[in-house]
Amino acid sequence: MRRLRLSLGLAALLLLWATPGRGAETLEMSCPVCDHVDVAGHGLEANATLTLIIRDVRTGQAVLPETQVTTDGSGSFEREFDMDLAKHPALLADLYERNGATLVLAAHTRAQAPAHCRRATSLPYTGAGTTSTGMVAGGLLAAGGLLLLATRHRRHGSPSPKS
Repeated sequence: MRRLRLSLGLAALLLLWATPGRGAETLEMSCPVCDHVDVAGHGLEANATLTLIIRDVRTGQAVLPETQVTTDGSGSFEREFDMDLAKHPALLADLYERNGATLVLAAHTRAQAPAHCRRATSLPYTGAGTTSTGMVAGGLLAAGGLLLLATRHRRHGSPSPKS
C-alpha cells in the first residue's frame, strides 16, 4: 500500500513538472464603434513580428490583408484598424508566425459589430409567416393526440379473445 501511494505521489509531481511554463497565447478583437476594430494579442513571444489577417466571415474576403504586427518586450501588441463594420459585421482574425514554410503559431478570434451599426444587408423578416406555421404545428399535435386516444380506447374497449 505504501508503494502505491509513493508511486501516485511521484506521478503527480511528474505531471506538475511537465506542464508548460508560460501562459497560452490570446488574440482579442473588439468593435466598440462602427468605423474601426481594435486588435490585441497577449502571451506571445517577446519582440516577434507576426502576420495578422482579418476576414469577413460571410464572404471570406480579406478586409485587412496580410499586415505585420510586432510584439513588445512582454509579448503583447495593440492595434486599431479602420474598417466599415456596417459592410463587414462579422469578422475573423488570424495571427500567425512563419519560419520559412513552417507555421509556428496560429491564433483565431471572432468579433461582431455593435447592433447600432447599420448593416449593408438587412436581416430576413420572420414575423408574418410564423403564425400560420404555428397553427399548422398545433393542429398536427392535436390530431396526433386524438389518434392516440382513439387507439387506446379501441384497445381497452374491445373484448379480449378467449382461449
